[in-house]
Amino acid sequence: MEIRLAHPNELGQITSILEEAKAFLAASVSSQWQGENGYPNQEDVFEDIIENRAYVGLMEGKVVAYAAVYLDNQAEYNAIYDGKWKHDNYLYVTFHRIAVSNQYRGQQVVQTFLQGLIEGHKGPDFRCDTHELNKPMQHILEKLGFVYCGKVPIDGERLAYQKIKHKSETSLYQEI
Repeated sequence: MEIRLAHPNELGQITSILEEAKAFLAASVSSQWQGENGYPNQEDVFEDIIENRAYVGLMEGKVVAYAAVYLDNQAEYNAIYDGKWKHDNYLYVTFHRIAVSNQYRGQQVVQTFLQGLIEGHKGPDFRCDTHELNKPMQHILEKLGFVYCGKVPIDGERLAYQKIKHKSETSLYQEI
């Protein structure tokens, strides 16, 4: 899998993958990404691209996975409750809007994609949140070594996960 920053001409492909993910979540009876505002939508992805936080995973030259990668401190994550972060670093990497093409669902593509993003970023502190009914994402995060830390006030309430990267999870090869 090739992992890189998204290009503006991939906006349509990314939006299609997000629409597939919304339908998957709706079929799973999750209210995640089911709001009236259409989040996440093409404008969100366009902003991610402009801000250099839009990453895609490609297989055979085709966009198959997407994530927004934030490198900062987020106010909602500072408001964690019913738990606490394992390490309270001021700066960390956060994954948002993670989605995979229906064609590749269930083939460990998201796991490979996220592991590649972890290896490609210095870290060491990685965070992610998900809806309590999004069991597939919870399972993927736990397989990658994320641990449940509490809840954060995002779009109501989300389960918050954190991973502290090991030195062995550093990529030896990177393209810029």
